[in-house]
Amino acid sequence: MAVHRHRVSVEGSVVSDDRWFIKANCLGEETSGFFILRGDKEQRIKRKAAYRICQACPVQRQCLDYAIVNNETGIWGGTTERERRLMKKTYHPETKPRKRVQGWYQNI
Repeated sequence: MAVHRHRVSVEGSVVSDDRWFIKANCLGEETSGFFILRGDKEQRIKRKAAYRICQACPVQRQCLDYAIVNNETGIWGGTTERERRLMKKTYHPETKPRKRVQGWYQNI
């Protein structure tokens, strides 16, 4: 798989009516820090950096809801796919399902 060089952007993307995504701390960050490839030598460093960005994010809950409702891959709302799979049994999203955010990470 190619190295991720795409940046997070809302231009040309489908964003829900509440537009939480444009308030995200990760907006403008390299996506490679949130979609970490297995075997990446800097995997732990990238994950910790992503967690720090998510930890202080004003829309962390909306991001987590989005990831759980849409079965997203990568780090969303300060959680990994594995963590979200475990949470899914007891987690109840506060926000309603929304259209998928498209464009910024699907070219990976």
